[in-house]
Amino acid sequence: MALRADSNGIDASLYRRNGSWSTALVDASLGTTAAQEAADRLPEDVAKLLKSQQAQAEDVQALIGALDPAEGLRAPVARFVAVHAGEVVLNEIIPGLKVQSPTVDVGPFPNFTALARARGGSFSYLVAEVGKDGGEVYLYNTTSPERVTSQGIVGLPEEIHHARKVPGEYDQPKAQAAADEMVRRNADEVAGLIKKMAAENYVRLIVISGDIKAREAVIAQIPATLKEYVEVIDSHTRTGGADVKQVDAQISKLIEDVKSKALADLEAKVAEQSGNGRSLLAVGLDEVVTALQSAQAETVLVGQYQDEHTLRALSAEPWLAHQDGDDHAELVAGEWPAPEVLLRATALTDATIRYVPDSVIPDGAGIAALLRWAKS
Repeated sequence: MALRADSNGIDASLYRRNGSWSTALVDASLGTTAAQEAADRLPEDVAKLLKSQQAQAEDVQALIGALDPAEGLRAPVARFVAVHAGEVVLNEIIPGLKVQSPTVDVGPFPNFTALARARGGSFSYLVAEVGKDGGEVYLYNTTSPERVTSQGIVGLPEEIHHARKVPGEYDQPKAQAAADEMVRRNADEVAGLIKKMAAENYVRLIVISGDIKAREAVIAQIPATLKEYVEVIDSHTRTGGADVKQVDAQISKLIEDVKSKALADLEAKVAEQSGNGRSLLAVGLDEVVTALQSAQAETVLVGQYQDEHTLRALSAEPWLAHQDGDDHAELVAGEWPAPEVLLRATALTDATIRYVPDSVIPDGAGIAALLRWAKS
């Protein structure tokens, strides 16, 4: 599933599926005897919890069958699983999240809050390793260290060698011209891959490493609209001459820089609106709910999770209603904790959600929303 930049990473169409959902957030760590024993007990423990909430038998079996430990990853690490109609729809590892005990939910729509909080501010990025003979472009997402996919361009290095080394067939200027043309052509194809993969995956960072001339040639062919995302690592990663740990550390630093800038930009927008009559800012739970009801909210900012509140979830637009009152009574599917209802409405109205430091939210309100159009 492609993730929009700065999104909650939740596919809104999942909320439109009819029928019961079962979700579980569990510890998936290994590395100690106690962790292994807990992993062995986990399927039985989760099955009991699901059955206590009247989960369908086929959902129970599908979910516990997906509860494998996360081998090879440093603890803590969690696993989130969502099942619908006996099918495992999502099965995701969340590195760095410590889960003390399993949490399960069964209901008419899925509880994706744990996943959304872990993915908050996540984005896709590309790492291109280039050389004179072509290059590979790797797609990653900040939610996981695992590579999502890769595509490559394989040029004709033997032709470059031939053009430079075979005496008598070319004089030096012609040999160099031929070699330069091949480098340019390969660079153009690599840049085309970058453009295609960037457009398909909403990337926020493009890291380019490898041969200096090849890097320069690729960057020259990248569209102007993507160049603001380009960062260069001065390392020959493609030929195996680079310190992998050092390169990984450099990429991690670039990722943190992007996240920090995104948060700073949000904070600046909130500050600007706070001093501008708040015409494009909803502050507090009631105002955010009202904004979501009209699809006016563009970015929901959560500094405090609002766990102490409940909201009414609706079966159709406007998708949610205030806790008090009888508006949209004919659409009420039930009451749930506010974080679940807010996330569902955010996804269904094509808004985004960011979990931010509480200091970003004005007046200590805990939640706010940047709006698509001004309040009337």
